[in-house]
Amino acid sequence: MSTAPYILIVESRFYEEIANDLLKGATDVLTAAKVKFDIVTVPGILELPAAAMFGMHPDRRAGQRYDGFIALGCAVKGETDHYEYVCNESMAGVARVTLDLKVPSGNGILTCPTWELAQDRADPKRGDVGGRAARACLRMIDVKVDFGIQ
Repeated sequence: MSTAPYILIVESRFYEEIANDLLKGATDVLTAAKVKFDIVTVPGILELPAAAMFGMHPDRRAGQRYDGFIALGCAVKGETDHYEYVCNESMAGVARVTLDLKVPSGNGILTCPTWELAQDRADPKRGDVGGRAARACLRMIDVKVDFGIQ
């Protein structure tokens, strides 16, 4: 890619502490790569695919188009089946946006059985899922360019 990519970060702030770590990991990677990015916040992980679709949609009127998106959020297992539905639908939704719109993405949605595991995986000094999602998005932008897709 001849110019630096422009990335959309869509993040859920449902669990503030986890969200802070995921966002820090992602923005540290993008800043180090000198990549421009915007951040859009949604209430929960179920809303992440819709926000990504709105931001990445080719008919979007406002401003420059994004080269890829990063989805960040977390679900922690509770006492009901709600966790499974939310996890499955949010993950499938991110994949649908990526495949339907042919846009690179990095999936940083945590689906954890415990709060402690979510903290560990979100922490930029340990699991760094946000950073890994940012690196995945940047790599997929390169792959798309390597295949000659605009």
